[in-house]
Amino acid sequence: MKIAVIINGSGKYLDLTNSLFAEWNNLYSNVSFDFYLATWEDDIDYSKYSWVKKFIRLKEEDCPYDLKKHPARRHQPHYSYTLHKANELIKEDYNAVIQTRSDFYMFREVLDYFVDLYKDKQVGENIIYSYAGTSLHNGHLWTDDMFFYGSQNTFNKFSSMFEDVFINKIFPEEKIMMHIMQAEYLNYQKIYNRSIWPVKYQGLLIREPMRFDPDGTHTDAGWSLKHPSPNQFKFILAESGPRWMLTQDNGLKARRFFEKTKKI
Repeated sequence: MKIAVIINGSGKYLDLTNSLFAEWNNLYSNVSFDFYLATWEDDIDYSKYSWVKKFIRLKEEDCPYDLKKHPARRHQPHYSYTLHKANELIKEDYNAVIQTRSDFYMFREVLDYFVDLYKDKQVGENIIYSYAGTSLHNGHLWTDDMFFYGSQNTFNKFSSMFEDVFINKIFPEEKIMMHIMQAEYLNYQKIYNRSIWPVKYQGLLIREPMRFDPDGTHTDAGWSLKHPSPNQFKFILAESGPRWMLTQDNGLKARRFFEKTKKI
């Protein structure tokens, strides 16, 4: 089984998660992963990552949509443009595609479930899998953005989101919001967004320490303590290694460590 893995967006904390992604190809005897990355330029040199098959570093001024005119802290065009550019890098045929974030620690149980879905012939046309699927919030469809998983043809449709929303302008403005835009666009493309509900513990996001302060002034504060700070993540990675972190049930053990130690 061949799976293409798309990592797109800011590229934040890839210097921490890269050893986990590098370990994916050591997990299965009959599954291989090819990684395609499209992120905004920073100081990290992706050429030193042997696990990356193809990558592109993007500049905001090269985007055909004027990102400077988009409201601050609303990263919908950034997200969809990097998804589009990463999907363009894929020139081979794959059995399935995973899209995820550079700051997300995906538990082994999720990868096992993805492999089983394909074996059970559940990776078909017009269905995509995500953390919690699509739900209804304040009159709009809503979905998370930790990962999506589906067939290559389904991802070709999904990656058209940037051109349809920001170039062709098929969406009303009230739908161009994070989590809402992805869910509404999948519905527009008639792609069913299904949760992977049998997997109880799926993964964690690396978050800055200030985000965990419920009384802080940061606009994105109050995060659950189960998520790691960068230093917590560095510590457990150095102590246990990527193979341990990608062994079944160890993600939950890591989560308990993150909950009980200081967010520094």
